[in-house]
Amino acid sequence: MEKIETSEIRLRIPPSVAADIKNVEIVGLLLDKALGKRDFYKSKIRVFEAKYRTDFVSFKKKSEKGEESFEQWDDLLLWEGFSLAYDEWAKKYEDLRLCMR
Repeated sequence: MEKIETSEIRLRIPPSVAADIKNVEIVGLLLDKALGKRDFYKSKIRVFEAKYRTDFVSFKKKSEKGEESFEQWDDLLLWEGFSLAYDEWAKKYEDLRLCMR
């Protein structure tokens, strides 16, 4: 079983809520948020994959070699940002999944 480094945080919530919630439920909520963010960025990436009928790496190589197009350059920057955000949230999702074990 893979071990994950964790940090302890302190939440201030009303006693009426604290009595009914467990740590695993809080991690589950964070897991749902990470999954939602990851999927959101994946949907943004799919728009560009459909528009250019390729993946990010291939599009970047083609853009760097070809004629300069402001639309393609703008799309490249957005696509790269969405890809980085997707990778970040996918990592957070996997880290949180490990905390659920």
